[in-house]
Amino acid sequence: MPDFCATGRACASRWLSLPALWLTASLVPLASEAACTLRDGEDVPSVLLPLRHEARHDHRSYYEDLLQLALDKTETEYGPCRVTVQEGYKPQVRRYLDLERKTGADIIDATATPERSERFRAIPVPLLKGLMGYRLFFIRESDKEAFSKVQSLNDLRAFRAGQGESWFDARLLKAHGIPVVTAPKYESLFRMLQAERFDFFPRGAQEILDEQANFDTEGLIIEPGLLLAYPAPVYFYVHKDNVALADRVETGLRRAISDGSFNQFFNGHPMIREVFTELNLFERTTLYLCHPHHRDLILLQQPDAWVHPWPKSLCENTSIPTLN
Repeated sequence: MPDFCATGRACASRWLSLPALWLTASLVPLASEAACTLRDGEDVPSVLLPLRHEARHDHRSYYEDLLQLALDKTETEYGPCRVTVQEGYKPQVRRYLDLERKTGADIIDATATPERSERFRAIPVPLLKGLMGYRLFFIRESDKEAFSKVQSLNDLRAFRAGQGESWFDARLLKAHGIPVVTAPKYESLFRMLQAERFDFFPRGAQEILDEQANFDTEGLIIEPGLLLAYPAPVYFYVHKDNVALADRVETGLRRAISDGSFNQFFNGHPMIREVFTELNLFERTTLYLCHPHHRDLILLQQPDAWVHPWPKSLCENTSIPTLN
């Protein structure tokens, strides 16, 4: 795959091997620690992964299968364990409460934020290799020519973004001087864009095609030439006290990265394949944002953690934004 240059255009690069600091020997706890639970009616211990309450896209198979891969990689030390996905969608707030109260969730997937890492125990392995932070835009088709003239972040500031009222991304865009219009309900943002309440709706690269197919996007298109990019890793989270499960999953994920099975899974999943065959990510003008909570160059330069390592200059020559 081509790499991103600092200018945002496609360029050639060589992938490096996984650094030694990602080796997992020190991460493996005693096998006697219980990471999975044997529940009534089960013959194999399990972990509970709640379904998202989302009409917009079904990520169930991606996170479920990736979690199972991590558990399988650690079966020798811990024994067998299978992922059980609860039937019935739950809203985000309920999923978080279930995990916090240990009432129906052992592990969840969520975009990393300081608040979530304070509330839960993060497993710091980017599950989507950064794709959540590669944002493409829904725009009105009539505005295609206007957006084709955008070549810099300053140019983009002439347009208003639409975001969910409680989304962390809204705070990040505002901190970079991009006007933001918010709404309490995600589904209403499509109608608001059609009604000219704002001008573009940034979406994660792994989300936007599914949303185009499943929502009323009459008069809207995926803007063809721009990519807004900032580190936004998606992590697995467990309860603060669940050290054993966190260690097991992190060990399994890092083993999968080291032996190549993570990349094989990632590149082979239909949701991911569609991104790279349909969206021309590496041929777009890329506008980078500095994320104040994700600017550790050691992490950002890990070649196997991301679709591409982030530019070393990501937060240089700019004031670090304050997120209010």
